[in-house]
Amino acid sequence: MTLAYLGPAGTFTETAARLVTGGADLLACPDISQVLRAVESGEAERGVVPIENTLEGSVRATVDALAFDTELLIEAELELPIALVLAAPADVALDDVTAVLSHPVALASSQRWLGVNLPGAVRLPAASTARAAQQVAAGDVAGDVGGGAVAAILNPLAVERYGLELLARNISDSTSNTTRFVVVGHRVPAPTGWDKTSMVVFIDENRPGALLGLLEIFAERDLNLTRLESRPTKAELGDYCFFLDVEGHLADERVGDALAAVRRTQREIKLLGSYRRSGARRTDEAERIARDDRAYRDAADWLGGWRDQITD
Repeated sequence: MTLAYLGPAGTFTETAARLVTGGADLLACPDISQVLRAVESGEAERGVVPIENTLEGSVRATVDALAFDTELLIEAELELPIALVLAAPADVALDDVTAVLSHPVALASSQRWLGVNLPGAVRLPAASTARAAQQVAAGDVAGDVGGGAVAAILNPLAVERYGLELLARNISDSTSNTTRFVVVGHRVPAPTGWDKTSMVVFIDENRPGALLGLLEIFAERDLNLTRLESRPTKAELGDYCFFLDVEGHLADERVGDALAAVRRTQREIKLLGSYRRSGARRTDEAERIARDDRAYRDAADWLGGWRDQITD
């Protein structure tokens, strides 16, 4: 099996990929769209991409690609604590740095530290933290670098890999900096009792109460939404869709009933995956879901019994 990931070697995504490989070969890709294309084409069986960060929110390239550009499904997720460091080529001191290169999320996650320690440094975006390390090590940085040295914000594991020297540790603005990664593929895994279902919903009509009506579908079934985010549909100005994560698996009666209700009442619903949630599992979760499913089936059987008594 081959697992594609956002490369090059040394990214946090590689770290996440190694946690889910199960002996798979790793395929580094230069950007998120290339990861997804590798899985779509069959070059890789599955792919790993970042989807959300505690400090910066959703990774838009991943969210938009899953919604609009591919039919791949999320098969699993995992959360990875992010430790950021600053590194530069040998003989470069912190005072020499006039530009900092990294992934936009890493730059944003370190903006307070940069403001205090490198207030005048130019901030330059890169495709990934490892790509930033690669460019800084090779001296291949385009754009205005302020006339001095360039440093990279990166994964600590990439410092030695690219022959750089550490300038500062733990530069993230928060100790709770965590990124959620998803494994994408073609399957819908079986329910585990500790699951999540992701979808994007296109509202039927932009009118007062439209979003409330959508949310009530889940509230009426006592389903907890763990994420709600609006994004432009890219069709026309002012037209938005909504990304939702709901606790539970589409095999669960309540979740299935809610999905059917959304499909019936809204313009379009695109299922992005139904998969095991990350984090510790509550031991009573599976029994609670089974109990709720039994109640829904009993209600359906009760209604079916009355319908069977209808005569011409």
